[in-house]
Amino acid sequence: MPLPTSTSGTLILEEPLIRTPYELLRRSHRSAQRQVEKDFTAVSTGLQNLLKSLGTSDQTDEGRRALASKLDQIGERTKGLKRKLDDIQPNAEQPTPLRVRLNYLNALETEHIKASGRIADGKDKAKPSVAVLKDEAVKMELDGEEEVAVPLESDSERAIDKTLDRYIIDYLLRTGRMKTAKTLAEGQNIDGLVDVKLFAELAKIETALVEKHSCTEALAWCGENRGTLKKTKNNLEFVLRLQEFIELCRKRDITSAIAYSRKNLSPWADTHMNELQQGMTLLAFGEKTGVELYRKLYDQSQWEYVRSQFRETFFNLYAQPSQSILSLALSAGLSSLRLPSCVHVPQHASINASSSATNGGSQTASGASGAGTASASTSTLSHMLDSRGTHTVPLLPAAPPLHNLESWISSSPSDHLTAPLGGEHVPPKEDLHEHPEAPVGNVDCPTCGEYMRVLAREVPMSHHVNSTIVCRISGEVMDSQNEPLAFPNGYVYSSKALKQMAEANFDVVTCPRTRDSCSFSRLRKVYIS
Repeated sequence: MPLPTSTSGTLILEEPLIRTPYELLRRSHRSAQRQVEKDFTAVSTGLQNLLKSLGTSDQTDEGRRALASKLDQIGERTKGLKRKLDDIQPNAEQPTPLRVRLNYLNALETEHIKASGRIADGKDKAKPSVAVLKDEAVKMELDGEEEVAVPLESDSERAIDKTLDRYIIDYLLRTGRMKTAKTLAEGQNIDGLVDVKLFAELAKIETALVEKHSCTEALAWCGENRGTLKKTKNNLEFVLRLQEFIELCRKRDITSAIAYSRKNLSPWADTHMNELQQGMTLLAFGEKTGVELYRKLYDQSQWEYVRSQFRETFFNLYAQPSQSILSLALSAGLSSLRLPSCVHVPQHASINASSSATNGGSQTASGASGAGTASASTSTLSHMLDSRGTHTVPLLPAAPPLHNLESWISSSPSDHLTAPLGGEHVPPKEDLHEHPEAPVGNVDCPTCGEYMRVLAREVPMSHHVNSTIVCRISGEVMDSQNEPLAFPNGYVYSSKALKQMAEANFDVVTCPRTRDSCSFSRLRKVYIS
């Protein structure tokens, strides 16, 4: 299979849009085919028996009445077969959901091809949208001017507008908000592009499993799809049968439990002997047993496990992704934005933790600067945990000094050389960064947002061929027009920001992360590779 091009690559997320109705249509066709073959075989067998009885039956009134009765039965069966054949015939006036979705995808792909062609020709100039033109037309009518022709939206433009609505409806359906999803689908007139009935069936069965603790609906669904489940070697039916057996043992209905196991669990002995042996032991152990293994089988959380198994099987059977398409689309976009400097911890907690670590480190540094720095870093890293308790990547972690010759030559700083002429430097009330490793995200970065960072944590880092360095002070990109300059301690900032700082502070610049000061002439130029 060839790799998707730039045009068809945008349609990768639309695979469930076609595969789901295709699977439904294929299963419906197979079911109708089996029913038609069954009725056709019955009619054919009845006619053969009727022909045989014509030569052997007595030419009496009773024999003729029996033959007429058999012929009427065959005729009724034939009429039923004809009705079934008429029902499965395609209807030109009412197209199938698959046809509706194919037309939608055709319009969607046409729009992508047109857009790529405009970009390639350099003709993708800003054009007024249909909504803007409509507003202008309304204003001109109110002013008494001539009416302006408003271009109608094409099928491809309407298809683009429906994509986000479909993704939102899919998310609502997966989270159980059936009424909201149905109302939105009807309001946007995209009932044929979403699977409301399919997810309604899923919600009904899940409600029966979790709230009613009933496997009846799920087992009925397994019966309808037994052929597909058997072909894929799925054990969902065994999980449901075992859960029903556990409920009988919970009620201590031993007789019914034994009869149920002989009828419904014994056929699974060849493939699930270990689970069967554990289940049979529940006949001797009650719900309040002290044995941990069997007490877990009685736990109510088993119903959540059964529900997750059914949900996974349901999605696999109908070619649906395990996650919502909205989440997949967002993840694909976030992977191009996520950087190692993106924050994935609650910002207020991480800043407070790093601030406390800085205070502790500065107190220790009064006796021994090296030990104080080490303790501050250790304390900061130990506090940089998110709400789930996992380690996170801090924003621009403090790198070791590159060429810190000054601090090596003289252990004590020369305050009279680095202090500004106007007197002792007074730090601002709020530091730019409270600690070198304090994770502070960019307010304009989606992956640093409070809600999006949870989703961005699961996606890979973006791939950049060329390095792009952003100044920590001004937020501007450092390039040939805004060259990066390094402090003696190794921290790098843009030349424009440092020049502004030097002009306002008598040619003295201060590192905002370590608070080290030096003259502007001691800064070194850094070359980006």
